[in-house]
Amino acid sequence: MLIEISVLRHRAYSAGLACIVVFFAGMMGTLLALTLFLQFGEHFSAIHAGLTLAPFAAGTAAGAVLATTVLVPRIGRSTLQIAAVVMAGGTWWLYHTISVHGLTSTSAELIPAQLVLGLGIGMVVSPLFDFILAAVTDREVGSASGVVNALQQLAGAVGIAVIGTVFFSVLGHEGFAAAIERCLLIELGITPVLALLAWLLPLRPRDPETLEPPERSPASESQASSLVSSYT
Repeated sequence: MLIEISVLRHRAYSAGLACIVVFFAGMMGTLLALTLFLQFGEHFSAIHAGLTLAPFAAGTAAGAVLATTVLVPRIGRSTLQIAAVVMAGGTWWLYHTISVHGLTSTSAELIPAQLVLGLGIGMVVSPLFDFILAAVTDREVGSASGVVNALQQLAGAVGIAVIGTVFFSVLGHEGFAAAIERCLLIELGITPVLALLAWLLPLRPRDPETLEPPERSPASESQASSLVSSYT
């Protein structure tokens, strides 16, 4: 069996899967919409758009370091709720900036909000997987990790499809500014859902050093030895 079905019996793990779907779908879809807005709405070059989005990446890196080294060791799961609030603040700030300036928004006006949004995203993405895996037993970690990684990719694809569809649907009737504003409102609505789901996760993340190595029977060791010898 590829997946240990027992992992789905853990309520905290199922809540973690929901967090993965909500978080990555919103993040990937919003990032796509923002890139389209900058390049085709604002008519930024690829380099200009990349430099405008650079603070987003810088904020994500800073948030990841802040979460793993300072917040998670001290306040545990509450880090994710704080991160959701920071994400909401950055998303609202970005929405307000674009609603005021529209297609005349400059990089300098967009950068601060992106930095805050990236900070919140980094505070989530860095510890989230460890919190989810803390909900399963050592025997189930392999299956649980595989499902989480697969669902992350699926959520990103779904987010791009759904939010991308919203973006282009609004674009055809109301223009680029309205399209990106609608996508940012979707992301803003996602953040409280993420905060609520995070309450169902374990209080502390899994420590990889506490994992017990799987037991190996003499029979399995003998089979492994014979397999190696057949190739040497």
